[in-house]
Amino acid sequence: MKKTALFFKKSIAIVALLTAGVGFAQTQKDTIKSLDDVVVTGVVTPRARLASSVSISTIGAKQIQQSSPRSSSEIFRLIPGVRAESSSGEGNANFNVRGVPVSEGGSRYFQIQEDGLPLNLFGDTSFGNSDNWLRIDSNIGKIEAIRGGSASTQTSNGPAGIVNMISKTGDIEGGSIGITNGIDYKTTRLDFEYGTPLNNGLSYHVGGFFNIGQGPRAAGFNANKGGQIKANITKKFEKGYVRAYFKFLNDRSAMYMPMPMLLKGTDSNPTYANLPGFDITTDGLQTENLQESVGISSSNNSRRVGDVRDGNNPISKTIGLEFSYDFGSGWKVMNKGRLALNNGEFMAPFSANFGTTASVANAALGAINGSNPAIVTLASNPLVYANTSTPYNPSNGLMQIIHLFDVTVDDMGNFVNDFKITKKIGDKISATAGYFTANQKTSTSWQWNSYLQEVKGGGNARMIDFKGFSRNGQFAYGTPVWGNCCQRNYNTTHEINSPYLGLNAEVIENLNFDGSIRFENVSVSGTIANSDSPGKTVGNYDVNGNGSVEGIELNVPVIQASQRHAIDDKYNFISYSAGLNYKLDNSSAVFARYSLGASGRAADRNSYATNKSANATQKYGTAATQYDEVSQIELGYKAKFDEGYVNITGFNATTDEDAGSALNIPSGAAYKAVGLELDSSIAIKENLSIVGSVTWTDAKIVEDRVSSGKNDNNRPQRQAEFVYSVSPNYMFGKQKQHVLGLSILGTTDSYAYNDNTLVQPGYAYLNVFAGVSVSNGLFINFNINNMFDTVGITEVNGVDGLTADGNRYVRARSITGRSSSLSLTYKF
Repeated sequence: MKKTALFFKKSIAIVALLTAGVGFAQTQKDTIKSLDDVVVTGVVTPRARLASSVSISTIGAKQIQQSSPRSSSEIFRLIPGVRAESSSGEGNANFNVRGVPVSEGGSRYFQIQEDGLPLNLFGDTSFGNSDNWLRIDSNIGKIEAIRGGSASTQTSNGPAGIVNMISKTGDIEGGSIGITNGIDYKTTRLDFEYGTPLNNGLSYHVGGFFNIGQGPRAAGFNANKGGQIKANITKKFEKGYVRAYFKFLNDRSAMYMPMPMLLKGTDSNPTYANLPGFDITTDGLQTENLQESVGISSSNNSRRVGDVRDGNNPISKTIGLEFSYDFGSGWKVMNKGRLALNNGEFMAPFSANFGTTASVANAALGAINGSNPAIVTLASNPLVYANTSTPYNPSNGLMQIIHLFDVTVDDMGNFVNDFKITKKIGDKISATAGYFTANQKTSTSWQWNSYLQEVKGGGNARMIDFKGFSRNGQFAYGTPVWGNCCQRNYNTTHEINSPYLGLNAEVIENLNFDGSIRFENVSVSGTIANSDSPGKTVGNYDVNGNGSVEGIELNVPVIQASQRHAIDDKYNFISYSAGLNYKLDNSSAVFARYSLGASGRAADRNSYATNKSANATQKYGTAATQYDEVSQIELGYKAKFDEGYVNITGFNATTDEDAGSALNIPSGAAYKAVGLELDSSIAIKENLSIVGSVTWTDAKIVEDRVSSGKNDNNRPQRQAEFVYSVSPNYMFGKQKQHVLGLSILGTTDSYAYNDNTLVQPGYAYLNVFAGVSVSNGLFINFNINNMFDTVGITEVNGVDGLTADGNRYVRARSITGRSSSLSLTYKF
């Protein structure tokens, strides 16, 4: 019987690996041991993975290092069930989990944590996504990721799942210092870390990184510059510990927005291709010729000059304190608290329209002139290269309107505290009571501007003027092509108070129950000025302060400080989750779970009525709502054996999302997804192992709430049926000190929009990793990301018209092309 069970487990594992795999290399011992690790993320009571009725993945420090991610979000691609659109650079990525949708970008239903506390209470905050405040470096000891399960009750605004970055704490003495250089792109990065135990139960860990370079896409300047330092100190005593930590992050990185491309073929069988002079895998919209954004600040109406080279520039100063104490007699308390002072900027060029020179010029002229007498004409104001008299005459005949995303993150700080007390009742029952409280600021100023730029890569695209009117390519303050939608100011505070209860009990031998309930109470206050409020005017404004209003200053959008829309909203909801886990034997288990959770909306993702609230009764016909619900059913099987492990989870998720909008693009629907998630690891030989995962998702729109139902029963936008990856890992040498690994990450076709017309083709790309031990403690690592320069479309923003030969112009975002790096690391 035991041999039959073992054969069954191995067969499932092999099927999993033949189907797909996860994109990181690791030792087989580490993989199997991880099933016995005690999990602390998103569970009522910490338990081993095999004894938990949730789907959990653990990624260790070795796996992170060997995957050599180009951005933090690339790590998320290693997690089964998670689809990460990590094509935007460092931060600002989009995530969906098991068919729970990416309707407005970011991670509305997916909570990203650092050491057990959320980085931002609202993962889809525009220009302040949770992953903006995250950087992966050698401080990370491991990553725990939970999909579904008790995430509905163990955090705020994360019913689809939680990913938790857990820092090293110096329990074991050791450290490393390393330097990484790009081989075929300009980057240099220095990493360091060290930790050690001290006397009297003390230990500490400190580490960080600094990087500088152009990045994997041509920018024309050092688009990536900055770093991070983190440190913690821990005092352990007989019945608990206390830990203090801090983080300082100040990092600048280029943001890669949808880019001009050529769309060949039909909607159902398209090819996304390069335009003359622009490569969609290695070029970007950044250029050495656009380094300043000049306009009017939306926070105080003063003249503002922003530095485009700052890109995505999060600045975070964080301090935290956590403690745990066992009082005896089954009583234990734990508290985690953190204060994060967050601010920064978000500067990114966005291609709002492109095509032939004549068509784009006419679009810009229409926006400038509006219904007024002609302010600008091509006869009086011909197109010239900026600050010259040279007529604009590009070899590819193309031009684009650049909307420069110029956002000041004035304050996105938060204070978060999670207190819990647990009581063990006998050997089989434990009860937990907790109280989560948080204060989240969202104070941002949007001041976007419009430019003309040639469609050209290499980081040196030139700007274009209407002669005698434009200034260094800038033809408008604001975004008149979009109706000046985007001059905005948000100054809001969310206060959250959430008591929760949990129970863990052994019902009978080998059968464990855990259930939890959470009472979320939210208060929103502050002010908003946007296109829906009276706080914005468009008119004459002397931007450069020279005493006269010139042509470019006739229609300037300005936020009026005295007319901001006040907010005073309160709401609450209840989340709950219950699961059963039955151990078949010491190496396998089955589980089942039902959960109902919800996610509130960030202030900039919502609208508020004149009564200062988001009226929860006005469902389906308004952008104002207070929260969106997710219900989930899970059935799973997990097993380990000498040569590996296998996890299989079936899921059914229903998302009830009200109507809403993101940057004036309507969204919102009821969604349903069923699927199967499978991940496994198996040792083929002593030195060769393969780790793999695949997620099949059958998702559909049940009720489209912004298009009168015309998209009902369609597949949600950007939702693939299969997401997969596979990674063989070969270790060699007398002491297995060298490693060679490959990883293939892929997705099948998806649709660009909910109408299911234009296809985003499936793709798979190959990464290669090689690590050689030169001497004791000294390692050389070589990495190639996207070895074959694969085009992988993750988002389509718009189709701009026909080309002369019948193809189409399209703006879309692709994964970054081939980039290679070499690292030298010394471990001590």
